[in-house]
Amino acid sequence: MSALPSSDMPGHARLHQRVWDSLDRCQESQSVDFKESALWGDLKWHITRTSMAMANLRDGGIVVIGVSERGESWELIGISGHDIASYDFDDISDFVAKYASVPLELDVVVVRYRDEKEYLVIQVSEFKHLPCICRRNSSNESKAFSKGDILIRPPGKPQTKKAQDANEIRDLIELAAEKRARSIIEAASRIGLAGNHNETPDETFDQELQGL
Repeated sequence: MSALPSSDMPGHARLHQRVWDSLDRCQESQSVDFKESALWGDLKWHITRTSMAMANLRDGGIVVIGVSERGESWELIGISGHDIASYDFDDISDFVAKYASVPLELDVVVVRYRDEKEYLVIQVSEFKHLPCICRRNSSNESKAFSKGDILIRPPGKPQTKKAQDANEIRDLIELAAEKRARSIIEAASRIGLAGNHNETPDETFDQELQGL
């Protein structure tokens, strides 16, 4: 097992603040998912399912392990040392990769909150080029997802679900289109087909007159 980094490290400053803001609000959202302290083996299907959905979300999302649901409220219990020892970045990354159609960018860190309790956090970045689709069925026992599913985190009630129609993936389609357009513009710039967008029209005109 490899040691998990702490969010106190400089490279995780933005993630650290994101988690603290979520714990301060103590409320799930489209981009925040809470789970009670549990072993990796008990949560691996939930984490994989949620990760694939959050990869399809603009700015991605975080899974925070160590927050317990008590009726209609949440309690900041933290994750136990026994449970946290079962999590390994390579195990998590490799397992998720078996089911995601595209590589997912994951960060796994331990966050120490105000009262010194620890939380294990998995941050999922939005997809880089193509949306994430389930490429294999989950086990018969979990029934978490099936091959070909497009998983999303819809606005409103925090949940992970299978997209049912075009309306539910409108934001995903727009995000994919933006990424594709950006890729085309960058490629055109590299091969000299795009002008200098930092120049004003007057500057461009002056440059064109230099050879006259």
